[in-house]
Amino acid sequence: MTGSRSERGTASLELVIVAPFLFALFFLIIAFGRYAQTENLIDQAARDAARAATAQNTRADVPKIVDEVVKDSMDDAPASCENTAAADPPTISKDAFGLPDPNNPSAIETVTVTVRCKLDLSDLGALRLGTVEVYRTFTSPLDRYRGYR
Repeated sequence: MTGSRSERGTASLELVIVAPFLFALFFLIIAFGRYAQTENLIDQAARDAARAATAQNTRADVPKIVDEVVKDSMDDAPASCENTAAADPPTISKDAFGLPDPNNPSAIETVTVTVRCKLDLSDLGALRLGTVEVYRTFTSPLDRYRGYR
C-alpha cells in the first residue's frame, strides 16, 4: 500500500508539465495551416491575374485587370490578408501586345504578376507570431497566335 500512496498526484503533475507544450503545438498547427491556406490563395491569385492579363488586347488594360482579378481571388482569404492583398505593378515584356515578329518565331512575350498580403497571426494565443508577409509571383506567356485589334 505504501508504493501506491507515493505515486498519488503524479498524473496531475505530468499534466501541468505537458499541457503548455500541447497547447503550443496545437496553436502552431493552426498557424501553419493558416499560412499554407493563405500561401495557396496568393499563388492562385497571382496565376489567375497573370493569365487574365495575357488575355487582354492592349498593354494599358493589364494593370486594371490584374487588380480586379486579385481582389476577386482573395474572397476566401483570412480577413487580414483579404484587406491587405495587392498586386505589384505587372512586369510586361517590351514587345508584348504588339504584332509578333515573323522573323523571330521563337520569341516569347510574357506578363509577370506578383501578389502580396500581410497575414496576421497575432490572435493565436501566447505564441506572439505577429504579422507575416506572404507573396507569390507567376509569369504567363502571351499566345503568339491570338487575335489582335
